[in-house]
Amino acid sequence: MKNYIILAISAALSLGLVSCGESYFDVDLEQNIKTPDAYRTVQDVQNGMIGAFNSFGSYQFYGRDVVALGDIGSDLAKADASSGHFYSIFSYSITDTDEDLENIWDYGYKTIDKCTRTIQGAKAVLESKEELKLDEEEVLQVENCIAECYALRALSTFTLTNIFGLPYNPTKANNQLGVALLDEQPLQPFEQTERKTVEECYDKVLSDIDDAESYYVDDSFLPGEAGFFLNSSAISALRARVYLYMGRYADAKEAAENALSQLKNGNNYDLPSNDIYVSSWSSIATNDETIFSVCKTNDDNLSANALNTLYGSYGATVSSYLEDAFEENDIRAKVLDVYAYKYQGISTAQSVSNIPVFRKSEMYLIIAECAAQLNQISEAKQALLFTAKRNTDITSVDDLPSSSDELLTFIANERVRELYLEGHRWFDARRTGITIDVMGGAATDFDVAKFVYPIPAAEINAGFGIVQNTGWEDYLPE
Repeated sequence: MKNYIILAISAALSLGLVSCGESYFDVDLEQNIKTPDAYRTVQDVQNGMIGAFNSFGSYQFYGRDVVALGDIGSDLAKADASSGHFYSIFSYSITDTDEDLENIWDYGYKTIDKCTRTIQGAKAVLESKEELKLDEEEVLQVENCIAECYALRALSTFTLTNIFGLPYNPTKANNQLGVALLDEQPLQPFEQTERKTVEECYDKVLSDIDDAESYYVDDSFLPGEAGFFLNSSAISALRARVYLYMGRYADAKEAAENALSQLKNGNNYDLPSNDIYVSSWSSIATNDETIFSVCKTNDDNLSANALNTLYGSYGATVSSYLEDAFEENDIRAKVLDVYAYKYQGISTAQSVSNIPVFRKSEMYLIIAECAAQLNQISEAKQALLFTAKRNTDITSVDDLPSSSDELLTFIANERVRELYLEGHRWFDARRTGITIDVMGGAATDFDVAKFVYPIPAAEINAGFGIVQNTGWEDYLPE
């Protein structure tokens, strides 16, 4: 994909994947092994998988930039001109050399490439299981790693498609360009490639989700806490989000219900107490809301690169529109007051916060939206109540709207109240076709569904077949 990714691979054809927690290209030379020998043990496969998660959770991708784009590019948050961080995204003074967009493209494809390499290597290990003398448990461990990589590749491809391609439109042919895809083979040096259509990208995402489900064994084979990996519940949650973006409401509703059914206490309607909800944003422990989060620790040394720092010393703030979205007795407004935008770290490290990717509340909101779209009013209200009663003035379904249109409006606003600063709003506006006020209200009625970010110029100029989003500047907000 990107020119310097390809050049780095070309210069390091003999490199295998690095061990857990290290940068993709920053390993010491004496630690490198030739690619054909990179996957010979279960530990090699697991290290490859963890390396992919490391790239996914880096600040250049889902550990900051993707999430920040989803809010700062919308009507929920503002960047600070004096710090300059994410200000081009906020002000839509965007160019095809924007560093944040370049990072997202780069690390998205680093994640996809690592997933592809690990899938390829893991399958080779399985083919040689007798020669390698793998026991049954080791085979299951490798299969679980393959599942993780398929799911992570699906999520990364889906993310890139929705940033660098126009939104999926079920009423059209979806022949607009999405992104380039990887399947059986990883990135190759100097190889020509091409962008696929949005429809082809979604087909590939769903295919990878199918493969993830077919290979997944169970949570006991994960190398850590289930909430920090794409376990069976998270894979279903991913499917639910993808189907929602496609307008396949019955399928999305079923997938969200499956995600909840696979969680401990996931398919009941009990909320954590208000105090627990508020304090959970200053903890890196998983909780009943967690389906999949990017895990952060003191050892990550995030400092200036943390999402917390962006909403802290770098001056990003929430918008007046978001502040006005809460009723007086909504507990979620207290998070703004007490924990300043969900990302204020833990007692021992201000820059350390987990980044939620899928939460239980999102699944209930998906069920509610899909049920409302399908005119299943009672089901929609029951699912919606899960989050709506965080406004303590709402105590029963009788306090919620009773028509599909009114429910859908309420749900759209409820997604603002529940999911703010988790990176959803820009994407929600695109998929639903609503117009929003951006740039701190300086640009009104922005039709986000017509806008698409430019492919980084470095990728285009590399000459490996990736073409630009023609006329992307024509739909900038005014």
